[in-house]
Amino acid sequence: MSERRRLGPFFAFAALFALSDQAIKRVVDAAFAPGEYRVVVSGLFSLTHLRNPGGAFSVLDGLPPLWGRLFFICATLGALAFVLHLYRRRRLESRWGEAGLFLVFGGGLGNLIDRVAHGEVIDYLLFYYGAYHWPAFNLADSGITVGVCLLAVDLFRHPGDAAPRGTDG
Repeated sequence: MSERRRLGPFFAFAALFALSDQAIKRVVDAAFAPGEYRVVVSGLFSLTHLRNPGGAFSVLDGLPPLWGRLFFICATLGALAFVLHLYRRRRLESRWGEAGLFLVFGGGLGNLIDRVAHGEVIDYLLFYYGAYHWPAFNLADSGITVGVCLLAVDLFRHPGDAAPRGTDG
């Protein structure tokens, strides 16, 4: 199978996932003022509009805006290149692993678009119980998290089986 054909579904799924993420973020941006929230399930879940200039769990959100933006754009580009390398060079033993790579790439792409366009990521899903809050997140973050979990399942189900593509195993 040609390299272009093999990469077609990968890029198509990742692009659709990133576009879905961006569409939801545009709706949130239009419907909510920054910091506003609306309770969906009392005591458990709200929709909100938060901006996160940092990484996961707001790590490094105190960096100067230009440096933080450049750092996270470069880090995301590096992570996307690594995921693409894994997809092109490794034969995963199940569709779970491939789906994991699609989700990680699509989620990374969705958050990269935010970083380039706004210098920060728009988060809108907020889960909490009483005074305990899970950090707000978005569809892209969910894709990255679920994707990494699927890759871990693939790895644990088939330890050492992932051979470079184009080899017999």
